[in-house]
Amino acid sequence: MSTELAPMELADSLVSPAVHADEARIHALFSELRRTSPVQWTEPADYRPFWSLTRHADIMEVSRKNDVFINSRRLNLMTRAQEAAAKKSGGKYARMYRTVAHMDNPDHREYRRVTAEWFMGPGVRKFETAVAALAEESLDHIATFDGAPFDYAREVANLFPLRVIMSILGVPREDQPLMLRLTQEFFGADDADLGGNRARDGVDAGRRFDLLAQFFDYFTAMAADRRKSPRDDLATVIACGRPYDGPMGDLETASYYAVIATAGHDTTAAVTAGGLLALLENPDQWQKLRADPEKTRGAVEEMLRWVSPVKHFLRTAREDYRIGDTTIAAGDGVALFYPSANRDDAVFDDPFRFDIERQPNRHLAFGFGGHMCLGLSLARLELTTFLRAFVRRVDSIEPAGDPQRIHANLVGGFKALPVRIGLVH
Repeated sequence: MSTELAPMELADSLVSPAVHADEARIHALFSELRRTSPVQWTEPADYRPFWSLTRHADIMEVSRKNDVFINSRRLNLMTRAQEAAAKKSGGKYARMYRTVAHMDNPDHREYRRVTAEWFMGPGVRKFETAVAALAEESLDHIATFDGAPFDYAREVANLFPLRVIMSILGVPREDQPLMLRLTQEFFGADDADLGGNRARDGVDAGRRFDLLAQFFDYFTAMAADRRKSPRDDLATVIACGRPYDGPMGDLETASYYAVIATAGHDTTAAVTAGGLLALLENPDQWQKLRADPEKTRGAVEEMLRWVSPVKHFLRTAREDYRIGDTTIAAGDGVALFYPSANRDDAVFDDPFRFDIERQPNRHLAFGFGGHMCLGLSLARLELTTFLRAFVRRVDSIEPAGDPQRIHANLVGGFKALPVRIGLVH
């Protein structure tokens, strides 16, 4: 990335969904910023300005300071047209989506506690058998192609994590295609092949909010059902959750469901597909993994670093705060670019080398600090279980066409990943 890049062009590139789908281009930009301007004032044409943080250490520092850098005012980048659409609707966005990620303490701590036993540490072990069965189901589906080319993203990577999280949540399988469609359209709302959002032209900017309404309606009905007829599922835990020892509000309940149903599988799907692509592009690592399946856990951590499915989150400074030689003023937005942190050569030796034996691997794919991903233990279980089954049953992998990445600047996975896979006979 040239140092001659004009400030506006640089800013527009940092928020561009298409640029984030171009691995070489976005990482060249991040590398240049880490070297020359790691705390960069960014004024894109279609967005409110913000500070861009690209260094691992700076992102960790901001993530630690939950009392100074808060989530509730502005969690992710939205175009001015999208923000205007939200205001025009009378604050519909604010009324319809308030997840634990949007909260600051003490609310964040209280609402996170509602599902902590299901998602953290030992609580995840009860899902091991179900996750393993769904992994085997995915490998059985691969076998039906009998070595012929197929779209790994559509047929495997998108479906396995979806079925895991929906079975835990309690969404019936017949409704899972709806959840997949809504999720892909929500996170891919800037991709013409998925959402068809033309926010840059001021057209259809409210599409994301219409999708949220559909989630809200579905999960409001689910919550009412579980309160009436409790079951042994996560939907019941949320519906009957009692933050502050009182009932959860309808907005918070529906939002809890929605974030689990979307980010709970879309991020893992991105790593499932992106991890396979990394093995295809680094056949020595695939052979190393086949020779020693005990390297699976390390391979999963490297896939998480390599893919970094969450592209950014935003924080807002509550007070003036100094990072290096730069003062972040109270009220300023700060974007934490996790893929950049995960290629920082101050932390990772040879960061652009995919290495399943990388140690240590202090990646920030799950974020850091008090807002670290609630579902990280489940995600690791899913990815590790699936990869172990994959290594045990797969004999050969090879590309069968060009991969297509979703154009997105928040959460980005794959639209298509054509492959040929031969199974062990």
